[in-house]
Amino acid sequence: MSFSVSSRRVLRGAPALAATTTTTTTSSLVPALQSLTLSSSNNASAAAAACSSRSIHTTSPNQWFWNRKSKGAGEESALEKEMKGTREARSNLMKSLTSRVEAPAIFADEVKSSSGDGDRAGVGGQSKTGAGASLTSTGASRVREHVARNVDPDPRSRVRWERKMVIRSVQRGTNPFSREPRAARIARTERQLTSKSPFLATSTKKLVHLARQIKGKTVEEALVQMRFSKKKFAQEVKYQLELARDLAVAERGMGLGSSKKAEEGNGDSSNASSGGKMIEIQDKDGKWVKIDDPTRMYVAEAWVNRGPWRGKEPLYRARGKVDIKQLPSASISVVLKEEKTRIREAAEREARKVRQGPWVHLPDRPVSAQRQWYSW
Repeated sequence: MSFSVSSRRVLRGAPALAATTTTTTTSSLVPALQSLTLSSSNNASAAAAACSSRSIHTTSPNQWFWNRKSKGAGEESALEKEMKGTREARSNLMKSLTSRVEAPAIFADEVKSSSGDGDRAGVGGQSKTGAGASLTSTGASRVREHVARNVDPDPRSRVRWERKMVIRSVQRGTNPFSREPRAARIARTERQLTSKSPFLATSTKKLVHLARQIKGKTVEEALVQMRFSKKKFAQEVKYQLELARDLAVAERGMGLGSSKKAEEGNGDSSNASSGGKMIEIQDKDGKWVKIDDPTRMYVAEAWVNRGPWRGKEPLYRARGKVDIKQLPSASISVVLKEEKTRIREAAEREARKVRQGPWVHLPDRPVSAQRQWYSW
């Protein structure tokens, strides 16, 4: 904090103050004015020299941040001591600082113990020896414990969840006051597959006609329709149907009833299929369908999605005008289900009709809101 009195005012009063005081007595301002080197005589040159000096400060010359203890000449850090050592010590220090892990790996013993398995089949079919044999080309470990940790990171939570699901299923099966939800029962007993094609170079207006053509038909009948269709993208829809059918068979196990019957019938699929019971139902569109295999797949749903614009191209018009035409794209999605789903839906529709009862023109209920005139 600076002294409030200016230096010039202090210097003007300093000679008079010094003249009145004796050599033995001291004033409170004399120690503060010693830095100005003022004499007791009224010398103009001395006053001018004092005026040219800096202003007086009451704060200490050394601030708090100046009082930090500086290191002694002999004090050095451990890193500096190592760097001042021999050349070999400096190279070892730089190697330890630049390495990824300074200490040995915590799984080093497991990697060494499993190195024998890695020697049999190295990365890319090449035999390797050492700890690197249990690593893949990307550096991932192939030790059983490491792979289990990646696949199942929290085994305790997984076991608790499985135990909870088993308890819930047992309770729903044994408790007469609790029943399985309808959606859960359908998901457990019936199978389906949803497949979406990539965006095709066509419009939704053109592709929606093919989607309506295959909806409600069996997969075999839909493939026949797309095979003999004159539409350009009928072949693309046919390819997507075949892909969805293969995925349904491989991933969900759909459509395997005829093959199982053929195995039971000693390879005679015709006799096995003819020996099955034929069921004729009416679908939601009012069409009658004959079903001999409940696992036969059919296209339950088919819809078209609009995709991004593929680009633009000029459209030349009359009188030198040019319009910009945008090129659309669209994709088709299908849902494959088994015939047992269609049988269940038909049975539910019939049960709903039975519950509703016959339609009555004048139901037996009291007449209300009577008027003496007609309402029409």
